[in-house]
Amino acid sequence: MIDLLREEIGTSLQDIELKIFMELRKVFGEALKRVLEHLDDMILSLRESRFKVREMVETNLETLLGVAVRFKRRHYKDSVTGRCVYLLDEVLGIGKGSQVSPALTDLMLHLATVMSYRDAEDSLKQFYGHRPVSHETIRQAIIKIGKSLEDINEDAIANPKGKRKVDIVFIEADGLYVSLQREKKRNTEEFNAVIYEGWEPRTPGSKDFKLVNPRLYRTHQGQEFWEKASRYVYSIYDIDDNTIVVINGDRAKWIRQGINYFPNAIYQVDRFHLKRDLRSIFGKNSKAIAKLFAALDSDDTTGATFLGELAKAKSGLRGEKAKECQKLLKDLATIAESTVDYRKRLEALNRPTKGLRGLGAAEGNMARYAKRVKGKRSWRPKGLAAMMEILSWKYSERQIVSTTRVNEMLEHVQFTPKAIKRAATKAINKVVGVNNTWNATVPIKNSGRIYSGGMSNFINNLNKGGIPI
Repeated sequence: MIDLLREEIGTSLQDIELKIFMELRKVFGEALKRVLEHLDDMILSLRESRFKVREMVETNLETLLGVAVRFKRRHYKDSVTGRCVYLLDEVLGIGKGSQVSPALTDLMLHLATVMSYRDAEDSLKQFYGHRPVSHETIRQAIIKIGKSLEDINEDAIANPKGKRKVDIVFIEADGLYVSLQREKKRNTEEFNAVIYEGWEPRTPGSKDFKLVNPRLYRTHQGQEFWEKASRYVYSIYDIDDNTIVVINGDRAKWIRQGINYFPNAIYQVDRFHLKRDLRSIFGKNSKAIAKLFAALDSDDTTGATFLGELAKAKSGLRGEKAKECQKLLKDLATIAESTVDYRKRLEALNRPTKGLRGLGAAEGNMARYAKRVKGKRSWRPKGLAAMMEILSWKYSERQIVSTTRVNEMLEHVQFTPKAIKRAATKAINKVVGVNNTWNATVPIKNSGRIYSGGMSNFINNLNKGGIPI
C-alpha cells in the first residue's frame, strides 16, 4: 500500500521542502522591498533640512535567501558639505556601492574563512541555484572588511583606555610563515598573540576547558609587534604594578621582548616547542628524554636542575646533535628561569595558582590560521592581512552587534504573524494546487553529476525513492 500511495502522490519531502522554500523566497523579497522603502520614507520625514532630495534611485540587493530585491531609495545632497549620500544606506549599514546585503555578506565571510574564494562561490551557487556573488566579490569584501577591522584596532591602540581589572593577563605569542605571490619576497611572517584571562569549563561540570575572554591580535610588522600589541592589551585592561602578565612563546627573540612592555611580566618558554626540540635532539623514546622531562617538572624557580640535566645528557651526543644541544644550552642559559612552569614562579611570589592550567593556546590558534592561509595557497600582502584580521576577530568571537525596531517595521508593512500565515498558505496552495508541481525546478538536479560533485545524482535518486550507495 505504501508503494501505491507513494506512486500516486509522486513526490518526496525533499521536493516539498524545496518548492515551498522557493515560493516563500518570493514573499521574503516583496516584504524586504516594502520594509526598505518604508524606512526610506521615515528618513525623509526625520532628516535634517540640510539634506535635499536629488532623485529616487533604484538599486538591486542580493540577499541571504538568494533573492535579488529591487527597491527605490532617495539620493540626497548635503547642502553644508556638498556631499551626496543615500541616507537609507548609511543608516542601515549598506556599504557604498554594495549590491550584497549585510546578512549575505556575513555568510560570504563565514565561507571564505573555511574555504577558498572560488569554493565559496561554488557553494553559494549550488545552494541557491544561481551565482549570487562571484569569487572576486567575495575577495573584495574580505579586503574591505578586514581593513575596517584593522582600523578599529588601530583606533584602540592610538588611545588605549582599558578599564577591565584582573590579577593575571596571559599572552601567548607565535609566528606563522605564509607564501606570497607576485612579490619579491616569496614568504612573509605573520606575528600573532592570544590574549586571555584564564580558563573555565566549556559547559557546567565539563572536564573540557575554554579560554576566558580571548582576544587575538596580529600584525605583519615584527619590529613593532610589542609596541602595538602592548597598547592593544592596555586598550582592554587597566594594568598596574599588581597585575601579572604571563607571556608564553618559543625562544624567538621578538617574543622575549614582551616583558619590557609591562610593569610586572614573566616569560615562559613554551613547553610544546621546548619538548619538540628535545625530542629532535635526543630521540622520542630515549632514556635522556625521560630524565629531561622529569627535570622540567621538578625544577625549582631557577631552572638549574633542568639545565644541569641537559648538560649531562649532552655528553652522550656526537656530531650535529651535539652541536644542536650546545646551541640550545647556550640559548637557555640566558633565560634559565623561563624553563620553569610559571605556576611555580607565581607561588614563589605568593600569588594564588588555584585553577591555573598549563599554557599552549598559541599553537592551537596557529593551526587554525594555517588551515586557511597555508598549504598550496599564496597571497598578496593586502589580502593576507585582511584574511588574518577577520580570522582574529572570528576566533576571538568578537561581533559588532546592532539593535533595530524590526518588529515595528514589519508590522507597518503588514508582515505580521497573520500576514506570514497568509503568505505561507498561498505558497502551499500554489505548491499543491498546480499539476506537475513536483517537477518544478530544483537547480542542482540538472547540473550534471561531475559539475555538482555527485549531488545531482543524489537528488534524482532521492526523487525515485532510493538513495544511491
